Amino acid sequence: MENGGNDDKKCKVVVVNGLSRNVVQAHLQTIFAFYGEIVKIDLPLFLKSGQNRGKAALEFTDAASAQKAASHMNGGQLDGLVVKVELSDLPIRT
Repeated sequence: MENGGNDDKKCKVVVVNGLSRNVVQAHLQTIFAFYGEIVKIDLPLFLKSGQNRGKAALEFTDAASAQKAASHMNGGQLDGLVVKVELSDLPIRT
């Protein structure tokens, strides 16, 4: 479901789903920094294993960078898995 027309143009956050358990923050920083400066990365981890939960949120400094990252990386591969990348207007947890 889409948020609605003009809202996407203001979104600075992208949510990445379908990550392999091997992906860490450094991977995300390296790959997504190509599209713009990243302010925050939220990569939730399982407490026992320390592995990621299969999704992450990245906040860019500007909406144009987030849109570029979402359009180029959605359906792309990261560590051998196809990822789904979408824009979000929700802030990243602190």
